[in-house]
Amino acid sequence: MKKITFLSLFAIICLASSTYAQKGFQLGIKGGVTFNQITTDAGSLGKNISQSYDTKTGYVAGIWGRFGNRVFFQPELLLAQKGGTIDIQNVGKVKFSYSNLDVPLLVGFRVLKIFRVNAGPVATFKLSEDQKLKDALKGLTTSDNAIKDASYGYQLGVGVKILGINLDLRKVGSLSEISSLNMSNNQFKDKGWQFTVGFKII
Repeated sequence: MKKITFLSLFAIICLASSTYAQKGFQLGIKGGVTFNQITTDAGSLGKNISQSYDTKTGYVAGIWGRFGNRVFFQPELLLAQKGGTIDIQNVGKVKFSYSNLDVPLLVGFRVLKIFRVNAGPVATFKLSEDQKLKDALKGLTTSDNAIKDASYGYQLGVGVKILGINLDLRKVGSLSEISSLNMSNNQFKDKGWQFTVGFKII
């Protein structure tokens, strides 16, 4: 239900802005790659579970709207595949992945017409996950899944427009717990980078 609500809200914002803003509204598509890591402070399980520096390469694709010129507001709807590696004692490194619907709400500033900087919060809704992490921790948790249904994070980065193509590099990460493992004193977060290529369609 939350996913449908955000999709509807995004559509309403874009339609309303394109109708009333006239000048300064853009709508586009984008796609690219993500490089993601999982960090953890496992509390009482700290000696048994630790983070790895291994990076998970995934994909990101979706739509964006932009309202304004020099200073702009840019909401997006992105399908993003993420993941990472956790090192578990007596098990070894466990690589796992999950897919999210990310909803960034960014504020940006244009520099010299072709350069942009932007930053803002991101609402994240889990779409699917593999069971590798959950299976590896069997017996340590009563949760049915490893990743929470919803969390929030941030994105901040820079962009450039060359020959009508938008290139963006962003630092991304979670601000809240992403794990639903129900283990005492543990906290899992993700962080990484996102590179995308985008095109304006309106």
